[in-house]
Amino acid sequence: MPYIKNIIFDLDGLIVDTEPLHQRAFNAMLRVAGAEYEFASDEYGKTFTGRSVLENSEYVRERFGLPQTAQQLATAHHALFTLLVGDPENLEPMAGLHDLLLWLEREKYRIAIASSSRPEQVELIIRNLNLFHHFEIFVGNDGSLKPKPAPDVYSLALEKLGVRAQETLALEDSSSGVRAAHAAGLYVIAIPNLFTRHQDFSHADLMLSDLIQVHAFLKNQKSEIRN
Repeated sequence: MPYIKNIIFDLDGLIVDTEPLHQRAFNAMLRVAGAEYEFASDEYGKTFTGRSVLENSEYVRERFGLPQTAQQLATAHHALFTLLVGDPENLEPMAGLHDLLLWLEREKYRIAIASSSRPEQVELIIRNLNLFHHFEIFVGNDGSLKPKPAPDVYSLALEKLGVRAQETLALEDSSSGVRAAHAAGLYVIAIPNLFTRHQDFSHADLMLSDLIQVHAFLKNQKSEIRN
């Protein structure tokens, strides 16, 4: 594998366990829109994860024959989700995150985030987790970029960091995110979670179970280089 100098993290389901919050927001949005239905975790994971909120809103509009536009539904989801992530009590960092970030800083890696979420949501979540100081660059999607699996968010993160894709590792939890990072030329580690474990990760260079294993993998790489 290449010598890794830079790490780009996905956000939802990778840094923080926000998929249950997205699920809650979509179910609340359905009630507000007039649909008497609630997505359970399994169905939500198979149907929604790895896709943009607008794409999921269009799916909901078509499936339930809702009178609202996909954009109106996405706006409602945004408001509901922002309320949820605005409360730090709702935010649970993924296992091993803090130790990994501290080690990456000590080892002088450059660290960024490339997320499909809106930029303001990315910053709100990271600030409420008290992690803002760890990251050099934040890239979200304000609607001007093609959503994952297009490589746009990763290409922009690489451009803002001013680094080469060949020296950069992407950490992703979804198939669409893995394909986006792969298309941008990064080395990709997939870390599936409860909502994404059923997805196709064939484009990943490596699959690990959590950030604790990522930490061990990178430490081992560093040790081999030094020896």
